[in-house]
Amino acid sequence: MSENLIGGRWKRLPQEVDGDYWFSGKLLVTRTVSESLPPHEIHAIVDDVRAFVKANQGIDYLQVYENNEGDKLFFIDQLSKRMIATGEFAKEDNHATLLYSYEY
Repeated sequence: MSENLIGGRWKRLPQEVDGDYWFSGKLLVTRTVSESLPPHEIHAIVDDVRAFVKANQGIDYLQVYENNEGDKLFFIDQLSKRMIATGEFAKEDNHATLLYSYEY
C-alpha cells in the first residue's frame, strides 16, 4: 500500500479506462458502508474522487479503493457528463454510489 492513504487507510487503485464521469450528482452510500466506516473516511474518499475528476477533466465511472486488509470499495457514477447534457435523464438519475465490492 502507498504512503498516500485516503481517510487514513484507503488507496484508490488505478482506473482501467478513461471516461467522462464527474461524480457530480447525489451521493448514495450503502448501509453497510455507512455503518462500518467513520464519516471522515467516507468524506475523504468523496473528496479524493472529486479532486481526481478535476485533475483529469472526467474519469471512469468505476473507482476502486482498497485497504490493507484487502477490503475493496466501489464508487460508481451513474451518468456521464455527455449523458447529462442530452437532457434525457431525470435529475434523480444523476447519482454516485459508494459500496463494498461484495455488495455489487
